[in-house]
Amino acid sequence: MLKLEIPCAKATTNLVMALASYPEARTPVELSLSPVFHYQYSSIHKALHYLAADSQKRSMLQKDIQELCMSYFQSAASPAYYLLATDTTPQCKPHSPSLKERTYIATPNNVIAGNKPLNIGYETSFINISDGNKAWSLPLSIRRVAFTQTASECALQQLEELFEHPTLGFKEHLVVNTLDSKYGNPHYLAPAHQHDQLVNVVRLRSGMKVWKQNIRTDTGGAPGIYGEKYYLHAESQYKSYKHPKTKESYQVFQQSIFELPADETLRFCTQTSKGRKLLVELWRWNNLMFRTKNGHNMKDKPFDLIAVNVFDAQSGKRIFDREMFIAITGKHKDTLSIYQGYEFYRRRYDIEPYLRFAKQRLMFNNYQTPDTEHLDSWLWVIQLASWLLYTASEETRYQPRKWEQYLPKNKQVKLGERLSISQTRKSIQNLFLTFDPEPFKPIKCKKGKGRKFGQRFQPRKRYPVLKKTKSKHQIEKIE
Repeated sequence: MLKLEIPCAKATTNLVMALASYPEARTPVELSLSPVFHYQYSSIHKALHYLAADSQKRSMLQKDIQELCMSYFQSAASPAYYLLATDTTPQCKPHSPSLKERTYIATPNNVIAGNKPLNIGYETSFINISDGNKAWSLPLSIRRVAFTQTASECALQQLEELFEHPTLGFKEHLVVNTLDSKYGNPHYLAPAHQHDQLVNVVRLRSGMKVWKQNIRTDTGGAPGIYGEKYYLHAESQYKSYKHPKTKESYQVFQQSIFELPADETLRFCTQTSKGRKLLVELWRWNNLMFRTKNGHNMKDKPFDLIAVNVFDAQSGKRIFDREMFIAITGKHKDTLSIYQGYEFYRRRYDIEPYLRFAKQRLMFNNYQTPDTEHLDSWLWVIQLASWLLYTASEETRYQPRKWEQYLPKNKQVKLGERLSISQTRKSIQNLFLTFDPEPFKPIKCKKGKGRKFGQRFQPRKRYPVLKKTKSKHQIEKIE
């Protein structure tokens, strides 16, 4: 990090090391109390300010950070592919009226029963890369979703930057991106199809409509593409609707996807980390179609569908009430087997514990600032701290507390084994204290003039909370 061409590189390095190793801090300013932080508390603001000072160099700095992170990446999986996970998480800022473009965001965990799951702040989009060790999911691109963007548009922009990066090698390797049902629609899948090496493994909502591909040239006009329609249900059923104008009710027959013979099936046994034995059944249908929607053409983008059902091996009862449906899209979708499609999506869960760790331990929501540029710079600090923990996880000796020494044998850490992100953070400070502190200390210089006597800060401008809309009038009013 000292080699990054940024002002206050030493102060930024001190801040990253303190964030990664000082569990006693509850706010970012308390990181200045860390024994590995050799600056004053005011240097935290200065380091973030200089990271955001020049908007033209921000994109170059982001590429340098991504290149630095990937230089330490060690994949335990096959080097033929990169496994990514994309998701968004809310960044709550209800008491920061000086921040621009705050919107209403969904917060799934309600403290008070009966309250609406809403808050004020921003959505933040993460693209993480997995190495397959100890559930490590590492942020490769973090971006605050803009007011004029959707989560899909932000993720597509992040992917475009990763594929255009000259040294990451995304164009030379197969890239498997796993996503939840928020991205299982033409709004994301159609633009993402342009990347030749990208394969998306995305969950689909139950009840969606899919079509069997049926190419016909005897239509008298444009060739026919869509065949019979199916619904993502376990069984065929009738569903009632009301006409929007006449308000009369009518029924529609929804033919289940299981009425279509599967191209491939698989049944195997597995078990959870606690030893519970499970029976997994998989079905695969090749070359299904989505309808074009809102100008996003899906006529030339077939996908493969996988249905998943999980049973208890002893009792035979279903673990989940519904089947899970997974779509495999991309120009190289056929390279993934039915088992790989299921296993890759299962590993998408690794991003969930990381997001929880970033909020509880890396102060994702705790940095208070009136500038959105400083808020974006704080996301870079979180990214660098995460990769610093990953780099040190094989060199750090795990030092459990007294009540953590008596763990089950399957959870005990073996010598030389990579620690988890939580175990590394508890033990990494002792490793940092063995370093020579001279390269991290500030250069001695004369004190600045400081603020003039009687000078006061101007009151900060306050901004209203906005609602995301496609109306150009509201966007022009904000600008």
